Amino acid sequence: MTRFLDLLSEQARIINNDPEDKLRPLEEWREIFNQAQDHLMANIEQLAPDVAVSARHALKRGKKRRLRETRHNERAHLKKLGVGFRQLNDAITLADALNRDIFDAFGAWLQDKDTNEVAASQLGHPEVAGGPAVRVLTSLGLHARSCTLASEVILLAQRGFTEGAHSRARSLYELATIVAFLSIKDSHPFELTERYSLSGMVEARRDHQSMGAEDPFEDVPGLEDAIRTTWGDSYFKPYGWAIPGVGDGTAKQVTFRDIEKALGTDHLRHAYLTMNHAVHAGAGAIMQRYDTRHPYRNPSGSTVDHYGVAWVLAATAHLFQGVQIPLLLEIAPLLGAEMELMLGPLGNLCEASKSYFESYVASLNAPPADPQQSPEGEQLGGQTKQPG
Repeated sequence: MTRFLDLLSEQARIINNDPEDKLRPLEEWREIFNQAQDHLMANIEQLAPDVAVSARHALKRGKKRRLRETRHNERAHLKKLGVGFRQLNDAITLADALNRDIFDAFGAWLQDKDTNEVAASQLGHPEVAGGPAVRVLTSLGLHARSCTLASEVILLAQRGFTEGAHSRARSLYELATIVAFLSIKDSHPFELTERYSLSGMVEARRDHQSMGAEDPFEDVPGLEDAIRTTWGDSYFKPYGWAIPGVGDGTAKQVTFRDIEKALGTDHLRHAYLTMNHAVHAGAGAIMQRYDTRHPYRNPSGSTVDHYGVAWVLAATAHLFQGVQIPLLLEIAPLLGAEMELMLGPLGNLCEASKSYFESYVASLNAPPADPQQSPEGEQLGGQTKQPG
C-alpha cells in the first residue's frame, strides 16, 4: 500500500469512528473516503510535514526557473524582432490618444444637439438609445477594446506565450470583423448598430440563465416585447442582430461565418482558423508543442518562438490597422472633428510593423541557400519551423 493510501485509510477510519468496524453500504464508504481525501489534502502540512517541505523547495526552484526562462525569452524576442514590437506599440499608443480625443469631441458635439434627435431609438422605447449617439459610443467602445486586445497580444508574444497571443489575436479578428460589418452595412439612422448594442442584453440573458441569475430584461419593462414586435423572434438567436446586413436581410439564422461572407473576407479566413488552434483543446495543439529538443519534451511555460511571434504580430498589425479606418474616416467626421489625416501616421506605423514581421516570416519560409542547412532553429508552437 502506498503512503497516500495509508494516510487516506487512517483518515477514513477517524471519520468512520466505528470501533466495531461494522459493514456499510458502498455508497457510504465512498462518501467517507471522499471526505477523508478532502481532509488529507487540506491539512497535508500537519499530516505529512515532509511533503509540505518538499513542495516549498519545488516552488522556490520553479519560481526562479520560470522567471529566468521568461526573461531570457523576452530578451530573445526583443533582440530579434524589437523594431516591429516598437512600431506596433507606437501605433497602439497613438490610437489610444485618438480614441480619447474623439470621445472629447463627442461630448462637445452633444452639447449642440437635441438628445432626443441624435439618440432616438428605432424601437421607440423610452429607456433605449439609438441613432448617431449610439453609433459613436459603440464605435469608440469597439476601438478601445481593439487597443486592449492588441496590447495583450504584444505582451503575451513578447514574454514567449505564443499560444496566448494567438488566442487574443483571434478575438481581435472577430472584433475587426464586427467593426467592418457595422461600417459597411449600417447607415443613418444606424439601426444595425442599435441592434448590435442591445444584443449585449441577449448575451447577458444566456449567461444569467446558466447561473440561475435574474433575467436582465426584467430590469427594463417592455423592452423584450418591443424587440420582438419590431425585429422579430429571430433577433434572440446567436448573431440575430446581424440579420439585416446578411444577404437580403430575411435569413432566419446567422453565423459568424455568414458575416465574414457578407464582407468578402475569405482571404483572411486561414488566419482565423490558425488562431483557433490556440483556443480549442484539440490534439493538434499538443502535437505542435511536442519538442524533442526540450529535456522534458512538453514546454510548460514561456518559449522562444520567433516565427510564431512574428506571424501573430503581423496578423495583429493588419487587423488593428483595419479597425482605425471607420473611427477616423466615419465617426470623427460625423462629430465635425478633423482627424482624418491622422490615419496617415497611424496607418504608416501599422503598415511598417506588419511589413517588418511579414518579411521575417518570409525569410524563414524561403528555401535555404545551402540544401544541407535549414533556416535558424525557429519554433512554431514548440516545433522547428520547416521552410516552405
